[in-house]
Amino acid sequence: MIPEKMNSGLSFVSMKKKAWLELMDAGVRDALNRLQADMAALQESRQADTKSSAGDKHETARAMVDQELQQLNQQREKALRNQSELQQLTDATCEVAARGAAVETERIIYFISISFGKLPVEGAKPVYALSPVSPAAQAMLGKRAGEFFEINGARQTILKVY
Repeated sequence: MIPEKMNSGLSFVSMKKKAWLELMDAGVRDALNRLQADMAALQESRQADTKSSAGDKHETARAMVDQELQQLNQQREKALRNQSELQQLTDATCEVAARGAAVETERIIYFISISFGKLPVEGAKPVYALSPVSPAAQAMLGKRAGEFFEINGARQTILKVY
């Protein structure tokens, strides 16, 4: 049985959601730092190539670097959006499946937050963070404990929403 309140006065569920949010925030910050470093390295490489190359080979290499910089910038923008969405979430409990809710089924806990995937947490059930616009989240939005939803033809029962 999970205790409803811990000694600190925070609910156990609230502490779990807070830990999940902190994990995802750290992951997004790490991704942003890696992307920034990769972009800086590419820009530096591009500058060095500009000084030493000429002709068609140079133009091809520069175009490839520009394309990779564009892809990294798109990933950076997505990470910044995820960071912004995370900052808007709280550890408050929810009655229905909605943005910020944890939805527990027989085998999995879905945390409707951002598209992050499986969270590196220990427990009896894996925890998956997913975007509210994902097909899985769309199937469960608005549902309560005891209701069913279907993902890829598999019917799942909601045991708890918090």
